[in-house]
Amino acid sequence: MTRQFTPSATLLDGLREDILWLLILIYAHRQRCALPTLATMSYEAFALEALLLESASRDIVTRLTALDDDGRGIRSFQSAFAAMKREGLDPQRTAALDKDVKAFRQSLNDLKVKHRNAYIAHVQELAQVTPRVLDEPVEFADCASRAVNLLDAMSGRTLTYMFKIGSTDELDLRQKLGAPPHEVRSVKRTSR
Repeated sequence: MTRQFTPSATLLDGLREDILWLLILIYAHRQRCALPTLATMSYEAFALEALLLESASRDIVTRLTALDDDGRGIRSFQSAFAAMKREGLDPQRTAALDKDVKAFRQSLNDLKVKHRNAYIAHVQELAQVTPRVLDEPVEFADCASRAVNLLDAMSGRTLTYMFKIGSTDELDLRQKLGAPPHEVRSVKRTSR
């Protein structure tokens, strides 16, 4: 029996959805990290907010590391790149994408070692796992940016990431996350 391979277009579409949800989570994390209701928060509300921010940080790291999974039958940049090569990717483009995939993997390696492997998964027996989002925030912005740019390169175009809120509101996450944190408040209304 021969193994069926998933077409690269299907994998790239799935990766786009993965990155959309990653960016939605990063946007929500960024908004909540500003602690907009800090002045009126109780100590309990503050503690719960810190725990939720920690949970979001863990989810962001997990989603980023999933993009690098090299397991068989797993959707990742590596599986999409392998599918593209099987389908006859131009050698010049192959070399450029290979370099981009390696750069993403290298930026992700620090995140894996310093956070996921020591704090989320593969946790050592004596490690402390108390929330630390406020005093030691996880630096995931560079890795997330590389993931977005890598998918653009693999797709051969700049992709959009629109977060639809209800039936008439949407956020352009590329635009929102590219702006300084204090400028990300507006929501675009779309006509029906």
